Amino acid sequence: MSASNHPYTVLPAQRADAVLSQANPVSTTLYEVLPTTRNVRIQSIMAAITWAVTQPTPLDVVVTVDGQTIVYTIANPVTATGYVAVILPSASEANQPLRELNLDNEYRARSLGLFEGRSVRVQIRITWAVTQPTPLECRVKYAKY
Repeated sequence: MSASNHPYTVLPAQRADAVLSQANPVSTTLYEVLPTTRNVRIQSIMAAITWAVTQPTPLDVVVTVDGQTIVYTIANPVTATGYVAVILPSASEANQPLRELNLDNEYRARSLGLFEGRSVRVQIRITWAVTQPTPLECRVKYAKY
């Protein structure tokens, strides 16, 4: 096989991180982190929420890949703790885990190179008992073909 038609001669170009820092997020509102983008490889997704009064439940990252919805969730997020999206083969697409950023290498390894698709969108939401002033954070590392 010549170099010109080798499948790895066209590599995706790394892009600047897609970042959201939403002050005072409204309960159940989906906030756009990465708008629908064509031909993308998602490398990692990190989410965090900080609060002072009432703990939110849950924290969700909603990813749409080629029309399929995948929801990464943590039921009881700890304030100011970073969570990464990981693929858990035994879990449904509607209930993939967000794991603590500082957990062991197994989870960190699972969070890298999550997926790629012809059309990818990343959103984040939180559910509050009472909306309160706080930052909702999300960072997506990705490359584009």
